[in-house]
Amino acid sequence: MKSIKKVVVVSCEHGGYDIPEHYSYLFQKAAKNLKSHRGYDIGALDLFHSIKNDHVVYKQYATTSRLLVDINRSLYRRTLFSEYTKNLTKTEKARILDEYYYAFRQPFERKLAALWQQGQIVLHLSVHSFTPALNGEVRQTDFGILYNPERESEKAFAKLWKAELNRLLPNYRVRFNYPFRGKPDGHVRYFRDREEKMYLGIEFEMNQKYAGNQNVYEQVASSFNAALDAWSK
Repeated sequence: MKSIKKVVVVSCEHGGYDIPEHYSYLFQKAAKNLKSHRGYDIGALDLFHSIKNDHVVYKQYATTSRLLVDINRSLYRRTLFSEYTKNLTKTEKARILDEYYYAFRQPFERKLAALWQQGQIVLHLSVHSFTPALNGEVRQTDFGILYNPERESEKAFAKLWKAELNRLLPNYRVRFNYPFRGKPDGHVRYFRDREEKMYLGIEFEMNQKYAGNQNVYEQVASSFNAALDAWSK
């Protein structure tokens, strides 16, 4: 019997704080927010670029700020548009969706559909980061591995990865489904709802205090690679 091939795709939905020039008028007083955790996932894009191995068949990232439109949210979510864009007309919002939301999500979806059609199991890693403290509360972890606990394949991979992180970075704290839960709405959830057996969705959250730390990036990437080697056997 021919074995089923397992492959990896990687995304970074909040890689930058770019605002297209024709929308810059909306953000004249937003410079501080754009360059904060509200505008993008600080350090996530550098970590994304550090993740590369023979299992990865596709990578895609965005650098447009989530404050223009959040491509990691479903169309029905009230946080899809921020306070800077929520009062635009339907026509203006539709243009933003076409130019930035669908322009990111549709090519990614086509790629996954093609891989599934080829009979391949896809592990989708979505790379994020989180602010060390929010609303006065210090987040009690260095890394978070988010998955849906109801999906055994995701749980199994999360355990593999956590073990490798603990081995390579023994003094760093790794937690499951923290500082966010693994099941709620997002780019990963979109694919979970469409494919059960041929899809694993994992989100990785790095504490932003490690932004710019190349050693951390490399160790996280190495731990992911080791977990993949074990998963793909």
